[in-house]
Amino acid sequence: MSDATLRTNTPSAILRCVALGIVLATVATAVVADRADPEVRRLPPASHLHRSGRSADLLCRLDEALPGRPPRREDKYAIACPNAPEDSRARVVPVGDDRRRALVLKAGESLEMTLPPGDAETFRFWAATRGLGDELDVRITIAGGTEPVTWARRLATHERWIDGALPLPADAAEITLTIETHAPRPRHRDARLALGAPRLVEASDPDERGAPNIVLYLIDTLRADHTPMYGYERNTMPRLGAMAERSVVFDRAYSTAARTRPATASVLTGLYPSRHHARLGRGIAFDEETLAEKLRDAGWSTWAYVANGNVFAPGFAFEQGFDVFQTVRGTRRDNHAYTEEINERMLPMLRTHAADEPFFLYVHAIDPHSPYDPPPAFAGTYRDPAYEGVVTAQNTRSRLLRKLDLGEQDIAHVRDLYDEDILYQDAMFGELLDTLEEAGVLDRTLIVVVSDHGDEFQEHGGWEHGNRLFEEQIRVPFLVQVPGADDGRRIEAPVSLADVTPTVLGLYGLAAPAASQGRDRSGLVQGSTLDTPREAIYAEEITNMPGGDVRTLIDGPWKLIRRSTTLRDDDQTEYQLFELGADPGEQSEIGAAQRERVTRMRAELLRRGEELSTAPPTEVTVEGALDQRTRRQLRALGYVEGD
Repeated sequence: MSDATLRTNTPSAILRCVALGIVLATVATAVVADRADPEVRRLPPASHLHRSGRSADLLCRLDEALPGRPPRREDKYAIACPNAPEDSRARVVPVGDDRRRALVLKAGESLEMTLPPGDAETFRFWAATRGLGDELDVRITIAGGTEPVTWARRLATHERWIDGALPLPADAAEITLTIETHAPRPRHRDARLALGAPRLVEASDPDERGAPNIVLYLIDTLRADHTPMYGYERNTMPRLGAMAERSVVFDRAYSTAARTRPATASVLTGLYPSRHHARLGRGIAFDEETLAEKLRDAGWSTWAYVANGNVFAPGFAFEQGFDVFQTVRGTRRDNHAYTEEINERMLPMLRTHAADEPFFLYVHAIDPHSPYDPPPAFAGTYRDPAYEGVVTAQNTRSRLLRKLDLGEQDIAHVRDLYDEDILYQDAMFGELLDTLEEAGVLDRTLIVVVSDHGDEFQEHGGWEHGNRLFEEQIRVPFLVQVPGADDGRRIEAPVSLADVTPTVLGLYGLAAPAASQGRDRSGLVQGSTLDTPREAIYAEEITNMPGGDVRTLIDGPWKLIRRSTTLRDDDQTEYQLFELGADPGEQSEIGAAQRERVTRMRAELLRRGEELSTAPPTEVTVEGALDQRTRRQLRALGYVEGD
């Protein structure tokens, strides 16, 4: 056999594959709540969100059976499989703007794996070929039943990811998976097969209670006080507001930062910015464990649709753990995607796969981020038709607004445009709910809705967000809809975006990542914990701008904000104290009259900061390597410095 063909047919390879198959059968038939994994925390059956479907990830196991070229560990597309050999070929493979976890095979290579029987019913995958102008013949066979079943296709590089599935034979004594590649012509010998998210799937039981599916929907730049769920006079979110009536709503939810990248990293890791380091041109380090990785390892297929370059840029590594990570770039001249452009890509995927396998879907919608430019169907809903000022939808970016001489009517017009953008975003969220219902899975899907931060409208002399930690920038919506709940509940206990990952995992009896700093609030969501001890909320903004070390501690109604150049106090350090109950807009600083309280809260704030700063060091290996299109988007969105 030539070196170009690496069929695993040696006795040792066969034994390894048999052992691997036994592991797969165990994964495919286990129910999360009953696994012996010490990380799984057993919950009372009445409160456990059972999932009836299972998806067993095969990527790293297939990789073990196929030696090949070693990727560089610092390569942003490399995947660190557990116990991976140095010659691993598990990769994140981009096809256009669609990145997927994949195994890469060279033209002429083949792979054979023996799987023992289990409860899985389908072998699912995506396929694409890589190489300029290349074509590749691919043949995937499942044998073990009466007749083998085969998926065969000639792939071309101009195609997108191709969906593939093969049924597994029932009651077979042995099942064999074979993957073969062949270059149809000598000039295609450098072609590569990317086998995306190979997995064994056991179908969901529609009659079983619980929520096998999870949707985490992040609405960029949505401040809580501009939504009806949090007392806003305008019904800017009728669809989400209706869902909130049947949901758990956290009344006092706070971001960990006032910028997209650090806040979103906190949502997906349970860590604070000082620990995950996704700021200042950096992304999530490879050795951090994400929510997507935990859920994928526990049996979910993981999909993401992201419209903000602070998250989708490959150099920031937010795709860790996602089988599908779809970048959604806008078609508008500012490269700012409308949420309908997310739906155009995402909803067909749900219609095809939502009923087939348990999924975790992360959506990052950029509306109502500036520029506040709602589509025509929503424009004019709130704005004054008699307004003739200088503000237009196109110049509602901070750097442009700062150049204008604006009065109260102009500022009100900016708010009106923002609210119309929220109304549009709500309609797009409603399309997602409708699609889940049409697919028959809405009543079996846990839905979590959050925002990364809010925007300021001159409440403290500025626009947009970043480098400030006032309420308008860090108080955000946080809702959890548990299927089957008829009545909603309000939770007064303050919570943080760092709590999202441990709470979602806790609802399914799964432990949070070992390094997680957030709190598991699943007891509050399920109603099994009615009271919580009073806890102070911490947030931080650390940038490379002057005075860029900003931190806050919120303890009941009291809020202390600290601004300095470093964590150490010096002559440049400034403290501000506010009583939110009497002064929710933070307009009256009262530190001089509350010196003893400032001293106590200052000590606690510094303790929190030092605790985070001295956490086990994380080697941040990801630098902000941005392509030109992403740079243009971030510039258009106003991220001209810092993020």
